[in-house]
Amino acid sequence: METMQKMRKFSNRGYFSLKQCLEHGVSRYDLKNLEDSGKIKKVNYGLYAFANVVEDEYYIPQVLSDKVVYSNETALYLTGYSDLLPEIFTVTVPKGYHSKKLWRNFLVRQTPAELLNEGVQEIQSFYSNPLKVYCIERTLCELLHSRKDFNKERYIPALQRYMASKDRKIWKLTDYARMFNVENKIRPYLEVLI
Repeated sequence: METMQKMRKFSNRGYFSLKQCLEHGVSRYDLKNLEDSGKIKKVNYGLYAFANVVEDEYYIPQVLSDKVVYSNETALYLTGYSDLLPEIFTVTVPKGYHSKKLWRNFLVRQTPAELLNEGVQEIQSFYSNPLKVYCIERTLCELLHSRKDFNKERYIPALQRYMASKDRKIWKLTDYARMFNVENKIRPYLEVLI
């Protein structure tokens, strides 16, 4: 079987890792030849893509690790509750998880493993790839919980957008406020906006 066909079978939307290649009998030498001939490209340390794949900067971290969830201001932006592109992407991983690839390029937050998937929703990236991101209710409460991430100029417009949305779920927001112990912090905002 031709190397490229073999790689297409185990690739993830056109992305594949060095580890996957080695596990499926594709050598470093094969990868180097394919890269030199322009059939594949290196997109990150240990991660490749076919030449025709448009690099999706939001999807690549989640290809590198299934433990990555977009959070905080990045989640506000990706879910449409902020028009301001974050200066640096924020992701959340389980406590104790370390990845040099992430720490180098992202603001990484850690959460207890049992809370990692609480409030995760899947949305489409700008290139139609699936992204794991926290729901707006969890995001609004987490931002209040972490004072160093709190940016009032971004938070208030996002909360106003949420309160004006027909999809708002106040009960869900109050559940997350209780979970992150920010009930007293969010109450004044809600009283003004309701």
